[in-house]
Amino acid sequence: MDLPSQLLGKPDALILDLVANSREAALCTLHAQLAASPAVKDAPLFLHGLLERAMLAPVCIAPEVALPHARTTAVERVVLGVARIAAPGVGFDAEHPQVRLVFMVGTPKQQVEEYLLSVAAITRLLKTDGVRAGLLTARTEAEFRALLARGAKR
Repeated sequence: MDLPSQLLGKPDALILDLVANSREAALCTLHAQLAASPAVKDAPLFLHGLLERAMLAPVCIAPEVALPHARTTAVERVVLGVARIAAPGVGFDAEHPQVRLVFMVGTPKQQVEEYLLSVAAITRLLKTDGVRAGLLTARTEAEFRALLARGAKR
């Protein structure tokens, strides 16, 4: 099993029903949990990279899905945090007023291929029949993780 699939099957951080009133609050909350990973060497630098990237270009990949990411020296390996934001979601930009799923990726600057493979794995997961809807309605963390693991097996 490749690294992106392993990450999807077992993300470094997972938050269900995150309560946030803004994009920044959602990103900061997920980042705080992801920063607890030993692979995050410099949490403030990682957060700065995520927020800077989100300000420069859209990070949404579907109407209710955001993929904030940073290629940075702040992480030792690819890290993944996943959050489901409580309904009705938060606005990430004018075209995405109700984002509910956030996949946060941090990648070492030199690992371009791993970064691209991680993004591709997340995209494939979300295109799998029933997965996106299932992630939005999963009642337990175990159900949510099982849906993520489905993507890891593809």
